[in-house]
Formats: sequence, structure tokens, C-alpha cells
Amino acid sequence: MLTFIIEFFLVFGVIFQLIFNTLIITSQKYNFPIFEKEAANQTILLFVWILILLASLNISANSFSGLFLNDWAAQNIKILITIFSIALIYLILPIFKVQKISFFEFFSFFLFSLFSFFLITSSSNLMVFYLTVEMQVLCFLVISTFSRNSAFSTEAGLKYFIVSSFMSSILLFGLFLIYNLLGTLNLAEIYSLLSYSFPDFNTNIKNVLGLGILLVTAALLFKIACAPFHSWAPDVYEGAPMSSTLIIAIIPKISLVFFFMKWLFSLALFGLTVKYLLLFCGTLSCFLGTFFSLSQVRVKRLLIYSSIGQVGFIVSGLALTSLEGFTATLLFLIIYIVTSILIWGHFSVFYFFEWNLVNKISTSLNVLSLKSFSGFHKNNKLWALSLVIIFFSVGGIPPFTGFLSKIIVLIELVKVQHEIFAFLLVLISSVSVFYYIRVIKILFFEPSVLKKNVSKHQAIFINSNLKIIYFIFSLLLFFLIITLLYPSTVYLLCQKIALYIP
Repeated sequence: MLTFIIEFFLVFGVIFQLIFNTLIITSQKYNFPIFEKEAANQTILLFVWILILLASLNISANSFSGLFLNDWAAQNIKILITIFSIALIYLILPIFKVQKISFFEFFSFFLFSLFSFFLITSSSNLMVFYLTVEMQVLCFLVISTFSRNSAFSTEAGLKYFIVSSFMSSILLFGLFLIYNLLGTLNLAEIYSLLSYSFPDFNTNIKNVLGLGILLVTAALLFKIACAPFHSWAPDVYEGAPMSSTLIIAIIPKISLVFFFMKWLFSLALFGLTVKYLLLFCGTLSCFLGTFFSLSQVRVKRLLIYSSIGQVGFIVSGLALTSLEGFTATLLFLIIYIVTSILIWGHFSVFYFFEWNLVNKISTSLNVLSLKSFSGFHKNNKLWALSLVIIFFSVGGIPPFTGFLSKIIVLIELVKVQHEIFAFLLVLISSVSVFYYIRVIKILFFEPSVLKKNVSKHQAIFINSNLKIIYFIFSLLLFFLIITLLYPSTVYLLCQKIALYIP
């Protein structure tokens, strides 16, 4: 029970936040105030206390009859989730005003989703994983529809509900098949049963068990938006408010990929059943994400398809089901999360300032497109340089950090004689460089589409309220540079986490 002190603290903190804020905003004494900034500060305070508890907790144990396992690896994954969540909270605040979302409940649902992330990370039972994923889906369903005046937000929530319900039924059917044949859903017990060959097993039984394993694996691929189970992501991510997209598209991948590793390890000899499926899906995800990105002109949709392509490398690393493969995957995942926060954060702040600008000269705000960044370097060279570093890193252009993370995954693929898949990933990645360079071309070489008297104000981001966001950007960029110069520290941390995967 002591290992779950953080989760208990988080739950009681959210409940207290909901009750306290509800009493404040419904009180006539305070004239029904708008309370989102205060709720954000409360959420950040909870995150800080959770981070302190995680750093000081040194207890590793199975909890609730083996349903959960809290060890050193799970604890460090939770620390990463909390740190990245703090960064996201600060990035969310500027675009709340833009999208007219003034509901403190948003942050409470964010905290509940964080609770589900923690439970997924600690899960060592497939049924517990199913229940915690459903809790995560419920939180994401609500925050994706927070923009009440937007038909796109409602449509995104409805699509997410329908496709998630369908995949949940597939996951549940897979669990039924596994439990019916093995009599357990505990990952450690599944590993023990599948570690030996069963010559007396009927071929039909092996096929049914393989079907159950494939269904569970397909549900996990769906959750991280990997092709061919990715079709829901572009519509849902684009229709949801940008503040919700930042949460849905980035943070869940950490806990889901970590559980994916535990699931693949538990398959033992049956791991070959899904190995080539993962390699195929990873390569297909890179291909579809890359070639759909080529025709995108909207910033948000471009980033969504780009993330689908990046997930392909994560899944390809998972397919190796080895210490080296999991280490390479974790390293790629951390760098991917950092660059994703930087990209989404830069565009969110730009969106906020463009909204301030448009409010002075117009009454409407167009969808943020790549053309909005034409001539960007003339007005803000520092931000233009920052975007160059980020996009070149995501594109895997040497000598940037993204190249390091991709080359490690490719080396591990070659080591286990998957040269064909490694070659395909290199070929597709070389094509993806085109649309990243296209963004740089627009930044530096295309004339501004705005009038001269407006363009000089377009990208001058001077706002005392955003100093913390700029500090976060600086820290994350510094992390990318340090990781490039001294990659062994992060690599050894990822390797140690991989060693703890049971």
C-alpha cells in the first residue's frame, strides 16, 4: 500500500481541488469568478509535490495481489511523465484565452488522466490495464470536447468515443481468449506459461492463443496511433482544442510504450508471433505519416502526420524485444517527447500572438497554416533559429539529436539482421526531410503574406507572462544539445529502465 501513496495523494488532491473550486465559482461573495489561472497554479503545485514524493520514494513491491508492480523503472517513468506534464501546463495557458476555454475542470481532468498514466505504468495485469485505459479514454473524451462552441470539437469527441469503444471491445475479446486458454491475465504468470513449448498443444489452441495476442497488440498499436490503426488520430487531434491536443498526443505515449514493453516481454516464445507484425506496422506508419505530410498546409495536421511517422520508429524498436531494442526505443521516445513539446509549444505561442494581432485588425482568426510563418526570420531570428534546430532534429538530419536517436534504432535493426526494414526506414526518412526543409524554406525565403505595418509586430514575442514558457523552451533545447554532446548519460538511464522490465 505504501507504494501507492503518490496515487492516493493525487486522487485526494483532485477531489479537494474540484470541491474547493466549485465552492469558489458558485459563490455570490466572489461574484462568480473565472478561475482557470488559479486552477492551473493548483495543478502545478500538485505536480511539484508529486515530483518530490516520487524522488524520495524508495519502495519497490507488488501491490494488490500482483495487480500492480511499482519498481525503480516505473518510478522513473512516472517522474518523466510528471516533468513533461508541468511543461505542458505552462504551454496550455496562453491558448486558453484564444480558444475561450475558461473551465477549471479542464485541469482536474488532466490530473485524472495523469492518475491513469501512473496506473498504466504500474500495471502488471491485463485486466487492470484495460480498466485504466478506459479511464484515460474517458478523460480524453471530455477534454477533447471542451470547446463547446466548436462543431469540430464535438465531432472530434464523438469520433474518439466511437473508435475507442470499438478498439476496447477488440481488446476485451483478446483478453477473453487469453484468459480462456491460460487461466490468468497476470503478465508474470503469462511469461511463465509461455516460456516453454507445449508439444501436446493442439494447433487450433495455439492459433486461438495467437489470435488473442494479436488482438491485444493491435489495441496497443491503436492507442499510440500507429498505422494501420492511426486513421482516428488526424481528425481527433485536429478537431480537439489545441490545449487538449497537447495532452492527448504527447504524454500518454510514455506510459503506453512502457506497458507495451512489459507486454512484449511477457510473450516469451510467442513473441515471434508479433515481431514481424510490429516491424511491418512500424514501417507502414513511417510511410503513411511521411507521404500524407507532404501535402499538408495546416500546421496542426502536419504535426499530427509527422508524429504518426515518428511512432513508426518507436514500434520498430519495440519489435526487437531485446534489452538493446528497448533501450533504443526509450531513448528515441524521450527525444521525441522533448521535440514534440518544443514544436507544439512554439506554434501554440505563435497562435496566441497571432490572435492578439488579429484582434487589433480583424474580428476573425484563420486556421494556422505554414504560410503564416513566411518571412519569420526577419522579425525574430532567435525563434527562427530555434525552429531550425527542432525541425532538423525531428527530421533526423545530422548532427542533430534526432539523428542520434534514429541511427541507434537502425543499428539495432541491422544487428538482428533486419536490413530490409532498416533500409526502408532510412529511405522513408530521407523523403520526410522534404517537408521539414519546406518549413525552413518558408521561414527564411518566402516573403511575408502580411502587410508591412503588421509584419513587424507579427513575431515579436515580448510578454512578461510568457517568461516561464521561454525558460522551458531554453531548458528543453539545452537538453537536446547536451544529449547530442554527451548521449551516454541518457542512454544509460534508458538501459537501466529497460533492465527492470520484468
